Amino acid sequence: MSDDRSKKAKRLHHTANVIKKQMRIAKAFGLTHLLKQPHRLAKHHALDCGNPKCQVCHSEKVFNKPTFQEKKFIQGHKTDSQNS
Repeated sequence: MSDDRSKKAKRLHHTANVIKKQMRIAKAFGLTHLLKQPHRLAKHHALDCGNPKCQVCHSEKVFNKPTFQEKKFIQGHKTDSQNS
């Protein structure tokens, strides 16, 4: 029973931290409409427009370009194979 409570507490704490971080970003960019509904930022990033086909926000997905993480993985994988 206490294990379930600790999992729930951890999840709620994580959600609160995510919202707080996105609120700081929204304040820095002056997005006042997001500051009125803070829980909206739990699953939505402050600088994302919400359109999945947006070429500015989702250029990697729209144009099938590798993301920063994928580029970093490929670069690290190449150096590992060269060292072997």
